[in-house]
Amino acid sequence: MQPVLTCAEMRAADKYTIEALGVPSQTLMERAGAAIADEAEALLRGRGGGSVLAVCGVGNNGGDGWCAARLLMERGYRTAVYGVGGEASADCAAQRQKYRGEVLAAFPEERFDVVIDALFGTGFHGAPTGAAAEAIARINASGARVLSADIPSGLNGDSGQGTLCVRADVTVAVGELKYGLLFGKGRDVCGKIVRKDIGIALPQPPRGSLCDGADFAPLFPRRASFSHKGSYGRAALLGGSLAYSGAPLLSAGAALRGGCGYTELCVPRSLFPYCVGALPEAVLTAVPEEDGCIAADEEFLQKLCGRADAIAVGMGAGKSRPLHAIVRFLLQRFGGTLVLDADALNALAAYGLSVLQEPRACSVVLTPHLGEFARLCGESVPCVQERGAELASAFAAKYGVGVLLKGNTMLFADGASVRCIVSGTPALAKGGSGDVLAGVLAALAARGIPAAEAACCAAYLLGRAGALAAEAVGSEYSVCGRDVIAALPRAIAETGRST
Repeated sequence: MQPVLTCAEMRAADKYTIEALGVPSQTLMERAGAAIADEAEALLRGRGGGSVLAVCGVGNNGGDGWCAARLLMERGYRTAVYGVGGEASADCAAQRQKYRGEVLAAFPEERFDVVIDALFGTGFHGAPTGAAAEAIARINASGARVLSADIPSGLNGDSGQGTLCVRADVTVAVGELKYGLLFGKGRDVCGKIVRKDIGIALPQPPRGSLCDGADFAPLFPRRASFSHKGSYGRAALLGGSLAYSGAPLLSAGAALRGGCGYTELCVPRSLFPYCVGALPEAVLTAVPEEDGCIAADEEFLQKLCGRADAIAVGMGAGKSRPLHAIVRFLLQRFGGTLVLDADALNALAAYGLSVLQEPRACSVVLTPHLGEFARLCGESVPCVQERGAELASAFAAKYGVGVLLKGNTMLFADGASVRCIVSGTPALAKGGSGDVLAGVLAALAARGIPAAEAACCAAYLLGRAGALAAEAVGSEYSVCGRDVIAALPRAIAETGRST
């Protein structure tokens, strides 16, 4: 797993390297400039030469750009620098003095092969204005290959939000990845992200990390020839209502493909006839109901707790007080992994979160989307977009749960760490995707995989299966939950051999 840092953590690491380890700031800037120059040269390679325009601000990010321009000029490329802003930082000014090439007073009309964006670094907040805003617009309209130094200018380094951002073909992440590269608009404007180690040391282990398929390969070893269905655990999916009859079927279908030994689908009694035969491999259980929704029948719930290793509850269940009572009962009596999804989360938000603080024996994972998590933590959706990692971490620590915050990049927080999963695709922007996620998570947890690993792996598999489904159906607009379920075997097979 690669570290992922907040902007404050990156600044602290930079300061620690300079002040505690004695590495001169100019040495780090020379290394950063060289890393940027290397990637710019890679963009130029095969052109038999080429021209480079560096657009530099007045901070240390601008200094990296001036340095890269000088190094590229020394390598024989034609370079020019357009400087934006007023008084430069000391390190930026030192690099500007070393540059002996062409300096422009305005953004050129001439087209360059590559533009290096070194206007703003990770310390930028707000919206670009004046000459900086004009420069960003001109970079985006230049027709050149664009390389951003550390982060596309205008993008918030923590949240990935921004009103006007450079659209880069390549972003050179100097030192470590930052959250803003992975979330919000970051996925759309960064292009290819290339991390460059320039010798910045972290003063302490980072809280954040980036997961990929190789991290989950050990969860899918070759099955022992003498294993049987009991070897792989029992997952139960508890949900559905007259209004949302398909959600639990998607969850159970995903659980069947997710690798557990038994899958039990528990739906209100009135839905039972419609579910018969829909998933022949699943055990189908009719649950007492109230007004078309699952009732809080303690006898049934007690039996369910005794036969399941993982339970996912809430998918299409309808927000109700009985559902809140069901969640409370499971929290108190269940000893496996409990996945709270969809209306289970809405019931918690509506009827009280205090049940999460009562004594319990189960591991708990919440799987909210932005709107559901906003309701849980009493914030607005824009606030969650801005402070997702911070809010999810605080919520997880307060209630002793894992929070898998859904989005184009998934985020898992358990109070001690934050893990990012970037396999997501806009093909999943359709009702039912969350139901599939809940089923895969329950299947993994039923096998005995710890809740945190199961949640992160499920998020990765959902994203990868979504991408494979888009390839199979021919358009990311046309992917449905059933297509994602059909693609899960390929996603799991790829993951299992990704080491």
